Amino acid sequence: MVSSNKVPPDGGYGWVIVAGCAVINIFNQSLISVFGLMFGDYLSDLGENAFGAALVMNICNISLNFSGLITGPIIKKFNARKASILGSLLTGGALTACSYATEMWQIILSYSLVFGFGLGLIQSSTFVALNSYFKNNKGKAVGFALAGTGIGQILMPLLVQYLLDIFSFRGTTLIIGGLAFNGVVGAALLQPVEWHKKHVLDEESNNERLPLIVATSTPTNPNKSDSGWSKLAALMDVAILKKVSFLNLIIGLGLAYTASTSFSLFFPYFLQKTANLDMFQTANCMSMLSTTDLLTRVTVPAFVDRMKFSHRNTFLMAGLCLIIARSVMAEMRSIVPLMITSAFYGIFRSITIVNQNLTIAEYCGEKGLESMLPNALGFNMITKGVLVLSLGQLLGWFVDYTGSYSLNLHAQNLLLVSTCVLWLCEMYFKYRD
Repeated sequence: MVSSNKVPPDGGYGWVIVAGCAVINIFNQSLISVFGLMFGDYLSDLGENAFGAALVMNICNISLNFSGLITGPIIKKFNARKASILGSLLTGGALTACSYATEMWQIILSYSLVFGFGLGLIQSSTFVALNSYFKNNKGKAVGFALAGTGIGQILMPLLVQYLLDIFSFRGTTLIIGGLAFNGVVGAALLQPVEWHKKHVLDEESNNERLPLIVATSTPTNPNKSDSGWSKLAALMDVAILKKVSFLNLIIGLGLAYTASTSFSLFFPYFLQKTANLDMFQTANCMSMLSTTDLLTRVTVPAFVDRMKFSHRNTFLMAGLCLIIARSVMAEMRSIVPLMITSAFYGIFRSITIVNQNLTIAEYCGEKGLESMLPNALGFNMITKGVLVLSLGQLLGWFVDYTGSYSLNLHAQNLLLVSTCVLWLCEMYFKYRD
């Protein structure tokens, strides 16, 4: 008698999940890129300089990344769909509250803490939903879902610039907050994978590996101590932190993330205050960057999947190209060269963003640590939060101290150079042995 087993579809309704995640990203994840454009003048009116703007953004990133400590249990308890609905409600509510803010602490409370936590829920829950549906097409699915962020990054700067001219800061944040609630529509599509698993013969299912995120339980050893710390350590998979290669990986990703976050914050300032572009030209440069970002997200991941390229090596090569693009951009002062360099920057930024979580998943698969993936992602998020709090804030102080946004771009490159050095050194010693 031939029996069958159920496995995730690696497509099918999974493409509806991709569409739902893309909708969420259009109206939520993309909003980080317009923070400087939307809040810059209002923060100046409040008497806040670059340090204050960096503080708001960096606390937002801390809230986003440290949410990794509790988003996992929330997703396990309520499932990815309910978690992403909650995240969309929080982001929309936070921006609505910002429209009434009159002091710095109110912006920090609503945007930095609530909005950041909402994005953390969205980021984790959408990746869980995607990863549960796909195996061979995982890179393509993540790329298409993140294309929603790219679409938002194209449209939002133009929309924000238009709204600011008509409604000023308060009206603009109120409208954008209303748009953020549309993430609930996309979240409603994130049905549990158990509803759409397909039947396969045992011979096929034995050769199939379930998506990494499904294996969330941690094996226990009955001989180990039952103390509270032992249970907590087992639950959090603390053992993975003993692996130097993993620490090197997440530190490198964290440094690259900090550089990217700082760029998103200060890019509009650089265009307006250093290159002396007006708001319309600034929005066009940001949209050009986002356009090439979007095109890359829907094309390159499928190519990487087909060619079986390592996600980590792909990330590393894109990081090296980002260093070059950012260095050239820092010396540009006219609209045409800045549009061109923005286009190239968008290509390589997209590759690093798509391969962030996939690099962690790849590491866990290579080391046979599939069950540790959820907590590995959490540790990566915490590392990013710590580095954004320290080095990201230092970059904000550096702008105020030097008065130069060009030097700030070069300083961001130092973080990416550190990532490349750390990873290349590990590769050298690994292959030498």
